[in-house]
Amino acid sequence: MINDGDKFSGVDLIKAIDEITSFDTRSYVVPNRAQYDITHMTPTRFSKIAVNWFDVASSAGALDTQLREKHFRTTYRFAHDYRIPGFTHEKIVSDAYKLDYFYRLATNGPLKIKGNPDDFARILDDAARVSYYFAQYIWAFNPDARFDYAKRLHPEYNWGHVLAFLLGVGYRFHPKDVYQFVMRHNDPSLSKEQLISEFDGQLEFKKWCLDNYGVDTGCLVLCPEHQEKLRKILTKTDTPYLVQLFDKYVRRR
Repeated sequence: MINDGDKFSGVDLIKAIDEITSFDTRSYVVPNRAQYDITHMTPTRFSKIAVNWFDVASSAGALDTQLREKHFRTTYRFAHDYRIPGFTHEKIVSDAYKLDYFYRLATNGPLKIKGNPDDFARILDDAARVSYYFAQYIWAFNPDARFDYAKRLHPEYNWGHVLAFLLGVGYRFHPKDVYQFVMRHNDPSLSKEQLISEFDGQLEFKKWCLDNYGVDTGCLVLCPEHQEKLRKILTKTDTPYLVQLFDKYVRRR
């Protein structure tokens, strides 16, 4: 297991994730057979269900596919490929849901614990720390995805935010969209009215895309900059396509 302050490689991280998610918490938690309860599952089982339930296909990638199939000519791609040595985007999604299993156990209590409660608490603590190490690993190779909010994330107190970041990366959301998804709606400086207004704006934009152009943005939460980009693509008011091609393949060489 990686400890605080340790330098670690991708191999070390993979081993740490495998170690923590190999725990069968059913030996510590009395299963509750209520509908939708996860205490009777293993982390791996929960991850498989979550991946199938939410569909591992990226909403960002699906948006690019729709634009291409509907013949909207653009060189822009909403799906973002991160540098993640040793991982695929699909593996990040799978591992993030395995770690999310522990987060849900920690936050959806109360749980009936059998055995030593300190041992179970230590497992949850390790899962929170490994989640944060996972995010650190991604930030190390993708500094554009770090932003200032990364400095404010605490491995334990902001565990849910860390997992949301990992899933955003796994689903190939652009770093600015991940920020919008993870932290913008959890910014203490924003009032409840502002948050509701932004959420309503997201839904209104999603409906506008679908009703007018048959384009479904799925669960993708676009930052204002990317909302405007998509609006220009759909209304064909973006930079002329030939200019985009020139910028992409000639000017930026």
